[in-house]
Amino acid sequence: MKLLFIKFLFVSYVLIFNSSWAKGPLVVKVGATEFPPYIEVSSDGKVTGIIKETIDYMNAAQNDYKFVAIPASAMRRHENFKKKFFDVSFYDNIEWGWDKTKADASKVFMRGKEVYIARAKKGRAEEYFKDFKNKTMVGMLGYHYGFANFNSDPAYLRKTFNMQSSTSNESSIKMILYERGDIAVVSDAFLNWYLGRHPEARAKLLISKKVDQNYSHTIIVRKDIRPTITEINKLLTMFRHSKEFKSIEYRYGVTP
Repeated sequence: MKLLFIKFLFVSYVLIFNSSWAKGPLVVKVGATEFPPYIEVSSDGKVTGIIKETIDYMNAAQNDYKFVAIPASAMRRHENFKKKFFDVSFYDNIEWGWDKTKADASKVFMRGKEVYIARAKKGRAEEYFKDFKNKTMVGMLGYHYGFANFNSDPAYLRKTFNMQSSTSNESSIKMILYERGDIAVVSDAFLNWYLGRHPEARAKLLISKKVDQNYSHTIIVRKDIRPTITEINKLLTMFRHSKEFKSIEYRYGVTP
């Protein structure tokens, strides 16, 4: 009888161990909204940009979680978050329309800003960006902009600022170059990246000293899930001190 009991305990242990082993790390769905160069989403749903390097580091740094990027629409991301299509959002900010009763924000781990650009013309200077009356603004659909008091409603933006929507920061820049708008808002990190690959465009653009908004990048985390906000902050601290982060700083000109 004693032998049978020992065998039973052994079999139970094996089953529990194998079940735990087979389960593997907990999958954490990361909402990825187009936000170059931080987040880039191709037409086939492939997610690249700084977010991919961040996720790759976090997956390699621990074994409890597997972070997986899920493409998310800028216009529907808050609704999709409520429906639990994804659980965390990288390179985000709690002030960008998030319900603070449902989500927490990590510590700030990277900073950036958005600037204005216009077509360079003789006699046109920084004063051009003083006001936006009778000008056609260009920006990405669903984004929150400082000049509009962070109101992202498309109807309001069209009526108040004659806003022309673009699908990416690159599209916004090209619309200005082809004079399909007067002033566009783009992230400084993407502008640096774009001009590094298209140096001929620098002389064609007037870049403002005026800032539309400063970014304080965090990770938005659904409350009462794993990983906890404490675990996320621990990973971010490790990431900030890694060689991978230093490489991102150098290549994209971002600020820690």
